[in-house]
Amino acid sequence: MSVERIEQQAVHWLERREQPEWSAVDQAALDVWLDEATEHKLAYWRLEHGWAKVGRLAALREVPPATRTPRRSLRLWRPAAIAASLAAVVAVGLLLLDILPDQGREHYETPVGGRQTLPLRDGSRVELSTDTRMRAAVTEEVREIWLDRGEAYFEVRHDAQRPFVVWAGDRKVTVLGTKFSVRRDGDAVRVAVAEGRVRVEPAKSDAPMRPEVLGQGDIVVAKGVSTLVASASVEQVANALSWRRGMLSFDQTTLAEAAAEFNRYNATKLVLGDPGAAQIRIGGTFEAENADAFARLLGSAYGLRVEHRDGEIEISR
Repeated sequence: MSVERIEQQAVHWLERREQPEWSAVDQAALDVWLDEATEHKLAYWRLEHGWAKVGRLAALREVPPATRTPRRSLRLWRPAAIAASLAAVVAVGLLLLDILPDQGREHYETPVGGRQTLPLRDGSRVELSTDTRMRAAVTEEVREIWLDRGEAYFEVRHDAQRPFVVWAGDRKVTVLGTKFSVRRDGDAVRVAVAEGRVRVEPAKSDAPMRPEVLGQGDIVVAKGVSTLVASASVEQVANALSWRRGMLSFDQTTLAEAAAEFNRYNATKLVLGDPGAAQIRIGGTFEAENADAFARLLGSAYGLRVEHRDGEIEISR
């Protein structure tokens, strides 16, 4: 389904939700639509967030019920008129979200194997890992980051008046001043705290998951309605952040997991030729962008067979 079509559906749901006859059945139908695809959630929350800022939803709530257009009258509209109306609303919503001067939104992206360090306008600093895409709106009023994919490490300048917020999938990470990383792999989000405290909560206010407050050395992994908090250690968090030094650290990690991590940083992909090799557990620190050297070490240490093919390195017993 096209992005435009999804945006139109999101507008439709937002409009319906503000009608006085909105019911539990309608809410259940909306929840089903949201759960169908991550793109649905992102479009809905993005428009809801943007419209709330400019007062659109508030204005809808203030309209007396008697003056609202009855739902049945919508059936009298021609399909072309409905499409034009929705397209216009989408266009206005995108305009307000993406190009208002005071939003100050900037886009950043790194390629596979790339890293980038950049300062933000508030004095905070961000390091982007491999294959990462991020958007930032840092102004005198707000400090907001959208992590669309990949991983980023933040050193946040303390500002009690402007909490620093990172939106990652269906999670919201809020902090006043600290050092932490956020990684997003599709719907899975991992937060590791190197210093200070952060709060991890659902991006949607009525979601059933409870907020989690993390301190130094804590790691949280969240996906869907599941949230796992591990009170790890400063050393384990440092290992999770070893990519900042161009390294990858493993501790009793399966070879399948290690290969997947290497593949994030390298154009030449590691491929496991059999299930037995995939379950071998390894430990150590390796150069993130040298998959070939890692494969040679596996061959020497475990007696594994390593074969180079076009764009791939196959590892098997």
